[in-house]
Amino acid sequence: MTIYNNRDRADKIKKLLGLQGDYTSEKKYYRVADVICDLKHFCDYHKHHEDENLTLDFEEEFERGVECYDREKFEEVA
Repeated sequence: MTIYNNRDRADKIKKLLGLQGDYTSEKKYYRVADVICDLKHFCDYHKHHEDENLTLDFEEEFERGVECYDREKFEEVA
C-alpha cells in the first residue's frame, strides 16, 4: 500500500483537475472554487437524471471529505 503525503495528494489533484488554467480556459479549472461549484452541479445532476435511488448529497460528501482530510493530516503527523 502506498502512503501519500500532502505534496503527493496536491500533485495528484493538480494533474487530475488541471489547476493551471487561467480564467479564460474552459477546459481547465482556474480556482478550487470552480471545482467545488461543478461538483455541486454534478451531485444535483446525478440525483435528478442518473439514478434517483443513489443520492449524492454534496454537503454529506463534503463533510466526508473533511473527515478524510483530517484523518490523513493526523496520520501524516503521527
